[in-house]
Amino acid sequence: MKNFLLLFALLFSISSFSQKVHVKGIVLAEADVLPLANVAVFRTADSLFVKGAYLDSNAIDFSFNAGGKTNYFIKLTLPGYSDKIIDLLIDDTLVNLGIVTPEQNKELAAVDVVFTKEMYTRTMDGVTVNVEGTNLQTLTNLFEVLKASPKITSPDDINIEIIGRGSPLILVDRQAIISNDELKAIPANQIEKIEIITNPSAKYKAQGSGNGVIEVFTKNFHLEGYNMTVSGSGGVNTQLKPTAGLSLGLSLKKKKFSLNGYLGGNYNSSNGFGTTDGVTTDDSNRGLNSVTSFESQNTWQYYNVKGAYNLNEKQRITMGVNGYGSNGKNVNTSAMNYLQNDLITTSSIANSTNAWTWLNNSAFINYTVDTDTNKSNFEINLNYVNKISNSDNASISNFENISTNNTTSYAIRNDSKDIPNIGELRMNYEHIFDTTGWELGVGVSYSALINGKSLNRFNDVNGDWEIDETQSNAYDYTENIGAVFVEVTKNWDKISARAGLRTEYTNLNGFSKSLNKEFIDSLYIIPFPSASIMYQASDKVAVTVSYDAGIDRPQFDNYDPFVVQSDSLRIDYGNPFLRPAIQQTIGLDFDLFYKYNLSLSYTHEKDPMSSVSFIKDNSFLTETTPWNAEAVETFSSSISVPFQLKWLTGWNSVWVNYAKYTFTPIFGRETFTNLTYGLYSYLTFKLPKSFDITNRFHVNKWGGSTSVNKVVVNWGLRATKKFNGNKFQLYFDLGNIIPPKYASETYSGNYIYNSTSQNQFTTFKLGFFMKFGRLKAPTNIQESKSNQGDRI
Repeated sequence: MKNFLLLFALLFSISSFSQKVHVKGIVLAEADVLPLANVAVFRTADSLFVKGAYLDSNAIDFSFNAGGKTNYFIKLTLPGYSDKIIDLLIDDTLVNLGIVTPEQNKELAAVDVVFTKEMYTRTMDGVTVNVEGTNLQTLTNLFEVLKASPKITSPDDINIEIIGRGSPLILVDRQAIISNDELKAIPANQIEKIEIITNPSAKYKAQGSGNGVIEVFTKNFHLEGYNMTVSGSGGVNTQLKPTAGLSLGLSLKKKKFSLNGYLGGNYNSSNGFGTTDGVTTDDSNRGLNSVTSFESQNTWQYYNVKGAYNLNEKQRITMGVNGYGSNGKNVNTSAMNYLQNDLITTSSIANSTNAWTWLNNSAFINYTVDTDTNKSNFEINLNYVNKISNSDNASISNFENISTNNTTSYAIRNDSKDIPNIGELRMNYEHIFDTTGWELGVGVSYSALINGKSLNRFNDVNGDWEIDETQSNAYDYTENIGAVFVEVTKNWDKISARAGLRTEYTNLNGFSKSLNKEFIDSLYIIPFPSASIMYQASDKVAVTVSYDAGIDRPQFDNYDPFVVQSDSLRIDYGNPFLRPAIQQTIGLDFDLFYKYNLSLSYTHEKDPMSSVSFIKDNSFLTETTPWNAEAVETFSSSISVPFQLKWLTGWNSVWVNYAKYTFTPIFGRETFTNLTYGLYSYLTFKLPKSFDITNRFHVNKWGGSTSVNKVVVNWGLRATKKFNGNKFQLYFDLGNIIPPKYASETYSGNYIYNSTSQNQFTTFKLGFFMKFGRLKAPTNIQESKSNQGDRI
């Protein structure tokens, strides 16, 4: 009996040491200041800071580990109110503060309350970027917000990459995007926050997550009433090319129902020019040089409607529909000379047009239920995406033989259409053990993609485009992916650890209608482990070690072996024998004050996809096909320094990457190395009279497996005047003060190209942002929607 009592006492003491205390309460204060409120927990004995939490409603709702101590106090801070001190005596795992009524500070009663949040915060998973309530919400769209965020870069102003990791998995309200064009169709003022996850957990799909994850959350409305936003901008660059945009947003909440929606459109026009000089690396002594110019214009439109209904305190249904569309046209003109032994043998003039239209519609429904008072929850998510992508490309080339003056012409047109349909079902369960610090997550998912693609080839016959059935193609492609994951998290006093395993089943099928045969039938099952450990040496210093694995599956059009000729001198065809690339990353992060960060990582990628490209021996015709290289190893380091002062907010970041590429013999290339680096700065200076000046300055040198780019400088300024807090804003934006010029050296099987180009010029833009509505604090507890209430 004594042994039993001793064991019971030991277990009780261990439980008490790691006791997790849940604190609840209601704050009675003005609705406008609630999003700015925060609570902090301190230990009574030595006033040691234990935990901090933000409020975005009138609810106090967070948890902290008591560590066996019983005496604490809470400090509640709200603008315009005196600080409220509340003593805590821990005698249960649930502490209900009841109704908390802070006293108004009469000396501050005349001060306007401005909704501002901390722009960047560090977590064990990565970085959280708060957009709502910060200057980021006045940017044009999500793409611009991402470029202004820590650890993210856009090397070509088209793609988004996490520094040192590559192209990440990007989710908007839990839905994966299909194209980066979608990022430009989401207005910045409709974004609540962005999570840049460099240490992804096992719950994320392996495709892309090996390069990190970017989670984007659009606004959820949590105050009773309605709120409307209107934003617009217009400008012109030094080439007299206009740009414009307009968006409208509406958010409302009445009791258990909330609705958020927006719609808008943008117009953009641009031009550019470039040069190319190339030589073969074999003994044929051939070369070429060209001068190119282009004109481009495009529009894109978007809409989004998202609604939520709280069935009760524990159950919630969220559903929504959204759509993005774009159409545009590119017109290119190029003059090219072809050389043999440094003498021009042939010259050509080529004109090409590229017109496109795409429409992306999607819908989702999400059901969440809290299964206990510890925030354990079960979630079911169903997504559907339909995309229609059409393109019409035409090229007309005229050649002249310099020695004979003979001329020939070549005209070709390709009309292609893609219609992918994607359905996905996910079920996740997260169980939080109240007194032990343990958390368990499990889940399953299944997705199916069905795509039918057609490509019609046309030839110019006496001035008319006639279809060439022998060069036209159509295929059907299906992709089925099933996944299951399990993940365990443990929180001690100074150490947090997480380990997970995700296993994915993939089944691919492709049938070419033109070749009348199946060109791919692939099935594989691959496990993807992940783990991370964070050690908090103190409340100011933390170290995180992480490991994760991911996969990069080739796109469906990379598999199709049908030959596609895009112009007189270029042929492309797919490779049905492509293998998925497997990525493994080890990371080490040092954090000071959960703000300043030093990141080091090593990534090994097996079978990365690259391109085999050769110029034909007897002509300048280039043949290109995707192929698996042997491996790429990447060493990455970055330093991020945020600023959160009364007069200055933003961040500075310096990064350096070293990559080593090794190829199989078919590439005809030696081992290739690339050193890339950059300096990013995004700072907002707060001036008197509600003026802000934002300075964005980027310097970077980029490259990849086939190219080395020279240093590019990008500098812009924005002046913002705020009226009535931040309810109405006017801004003037000066972009590309130093117009970026791109220069690169491209390597392939038997040639090297040196290219220069410029397609961005100094831009002058005026814009406005306005919000209005009638808001009031709800009379009952509302769950925090920002997911920051329980932030470390």
